[in-house]
Amino acid sequence: MKTAVILLNWNGADDTVMCLDSLAKARGDFFTVIVDNGSADDSVSRLRQYKETSSLDIRLLELDRNYGFAGGNNRGVRFASADNPDAYLLLNNDTEVTPDFLERLEGFVSTHKEYSILTPRINYYYDKNIIWNCGGKLRFGFRRYKYAGCREDKVKGKDFLPISFVTGCALFCLPSVLEPDGSLLTERFFFGEEDFDFSMRMGKRGLKMACVMDSVIYHKVGSAGNMMQKSGKVYLHLLNRYVDIRLNRGPLFGFFWRAVSFPFTMRSLKKAFGSTGQAWTKYRRLLSDMRSKDSVDRSVFESLVIKGDYFNGQEG
Repeated sequence: MKTAVILLNWNGADDTVMCLDSLAKARGDFFTVIVDNGSADDSVSRLRQYKETSSLDIRLLELDRNYGFAGGNNRGVRFASADNPDAYLLLNNDTEVTPDFLERLEGFVSTHKEYSILTPRINYYYDKNIIWNCGGKLRFGFRRYKYAGCREDKVKGKDFLPISFVTGCALFCLPSVLEPDGSLLTERFFFGEEDFDFSMRMGKRGLKMACVMDSVIYHKVGSAGNMMQKSGKVYLHLLNRYVDIRLNRGPLFGFFWRAVSFPFTMRSLKKAFGSTGQAWTKYRRLLSDMRSKDSVDRSVFESLVIKGDYFNGQEG
């Protein structure tokens, strides 16, 4: 089995090189596609140099601009598909892999043919005995990670877990999962929500997912998010989810879900914006945005979390 490992880089060559160093020790038949997502720093020159000296089979795809997480990964998947791999693995560049992680995934999918989507167990990079997640479950429009925050001895002896949610941090899948246009993730959302949308769509298709518990990687959780404005990031996350639920689950479910999630939404908005009054104003804006948008594109992302001017002169 040959796997195409897709690594997305955006102004993050330090993390990408560290991830590649760990992949160089990994066993299995794979090649790596590094997708540079329009970096503005010296990432491309550093990654070109790394490619020339590495023992890894590396293909470097240099994009002309930042297409977002989904757009960058989709372009990497399509690029890799020219080599007809037997599987694809989206892997965050801020991860470190264990030597047998890929062998474990490939071995599992070859003996459990009913599963077409897998994830390894993902532990924290800076506290390697603590689990970030083992995939998760989707229920009534909410996501809950499996074993989040538990010590790894909590899952000792477990072979695999059936799941219904897989994070984009480490998403292993067979080619049959791809959409007719060769894409894997929706590009409705420039940043965030892609994996939630993916998991909902795969559930509708009846595709089975699992976390392979003895396949382990380590994740530097939150590296990209640290550069974002906190209040804008909170609103972006909520807007992504509200739009996603509206588009995927229909009006009746959407009404029920908004009622159930209202307390959480208001708490999140109050914490982000500082008062109940501000939270209520932002909630009204959230409902208006949800009804008017079929996507949350780059301009909205930048206005919310980079420029911070999304709400300027638009309150009420």
